[in-house]
Amino acid sequence: MSLKKTPLIIAIVGKGGVGKTIVTTLIAKAISTSYKYKLLLIDADPTHPHLSKMVKLVPEISLEKIRADLIDSTISKKEGVQSLAEKIDFKVYNAIKESKDFSLFSIGQPEGPGCFCPSNTLLRKVIESISMDFDVVLIDCEAGLEQINRMVISSIDKLLIVTDISLRSVETAKSISESAKKFTNFKKLGVIVNRVKGEIPNILDKLEEYGLPVLTLIPEDEVLTRFDLEGKAIIDISGKSISFQKIKGSINNILEI
Repeated sequence: MSLKKTPLIIAIVGKGGVGKTIVTTLIAKAISTSYKYKLLLIDADPTHPHLSKMVKLVPEISLEKIRADLIDSTISKKEGVQSLAEKIDFKVYNAIKESKDFSLFSIGQPEGPGCFCPSNTLLRKVIESISMDFDVVLIDCEAGLEQINRMVISSIDKLLIVTDISLRSVETAKSISESAKKFTNFKKLGVIVNRVKGEIPNILDKLEEYGLPVLTLIPEDEVLTRFDLEGKAIIDISGKSISFQKIKGSINNILEI
């Protein structure tokens, strides 16, 4: 599958607890095993930055640490503002952790209490600056609407909404899509329904009513559940697992815009 010349940027969003980060990991595994794309993962969740552990790629420094160090250098007069501004891109690129299959950059958690707004604002600029060096960028976003409403992911190609089989997660998907139409420039969106058990006509009907196209249904996967409960890296799940097979079989639809 050939991609457009500019990077394909996909934001993965959804209600908390629907398995968004696990789905992001499965997509990363499917891309890395099916294509030779240069892939970047961005762990953009400042409250629960679990993606790095799920893919076994933990950066030595996060965006929040870079920001905190810059503030410290400015306050202590160690460096001037202009000098720091010139170095920030260098610091960000050095913070990208690489493996043979993909690279990862993490927003990280603030060291103290307070709003995530400064890091989110900086993340928006970082996404724009580092994405050009990759073919595909997967952004594992904070749960809910925060990063959409603050235009953190304004420049994306595809919005991928993860739901489970609860009506609450479908309602959240609707709210996310409505906000995304206002605050992002996405070209296409799709829904992945996770942890499916049996027939779910009411959920599928509701998604259709809301105009949310379904890309695939991921069945409840005992192997995946066991991996998650035991804290194992999801990236190591067998290629024969039903959850991974579902994602891999739908990867062209997921990447298509």
